[in-house]
Amino acid sequence: MRLILITYAVILFLGITAMLTDWYYLANIAGFISAVGFMVVFFKDRPDEESEYAIKMRRYWYVVFATGIFFSLIFGSLWNNQMGNMAS
Repeated sequence: MRLILITYAVILFLGITAMLTDWYYLANIAGFISAVGFMVVFFKDRPDEESEYAIKMRRYWYVVFATGIFFSLIFGSLWNNQMGNMAS
C-alpha cells in the first residue's frame, strides 16, 4: 500500500506542477510512468485463484495509473501550444 501512495503522490506532484508552471514535460513524465505501470500491472501473470486483497490492490493501481494518463493528456499533450507546431 505504501508503494501505491508514493507512486500516486509522485504522479499528482508532476501533474499539478505541470498545471501551475506550464512545463508540460512534467505531465508527460507522469503519463510515461503511468503507461509503463499499466503494462506491468495488466500483463503480469496472475494465479488462477486470486485473493480479494490482490484484486483490490490491482484496482488501486489502475486508478493511480489512470490519473497519470489523465494528467498527461490534459496538462501535457492538449494544453501545450507547441503541439503540432501551432505556436503563434
